[in-house]
Amino acid sequence: MNEMDVLDVFYDELRAEGTTRENLFISLDESVVAKLTHKLKQEVTLEQLHKLADICIANEWLERTTADPAYKYLSLTAAGLQMAVEYQYKVRNKT
Repeated sequence: MNEMDVLDVFYDELRAEGTTRENLFISLDESVVAKLTHKLKQEVTLEQLHKLADICIANEWLERTTADPAYKYLSLTAAGLQMAVEYQYKVRNKT
């Protein structure tokens, strides 16, 4: 698992909900861990998810939308959306 898998969570939700990144907020909790574990077919922990989210925040791919220090209501930035889309095209072109 890497940072792109975290961004993929946001991109998948954007596509599923048919909304824009400005209107999408995701809390990185146990439900996201379960989705990633199922999707990646490998065990994912909340600690791993939060560590990768920190990297995404540092790279300004995700941003906090509240003063809460937890990983609640995170939002995808324009740069994060671009990274997610590029990653999706690379993955699709490999298959």
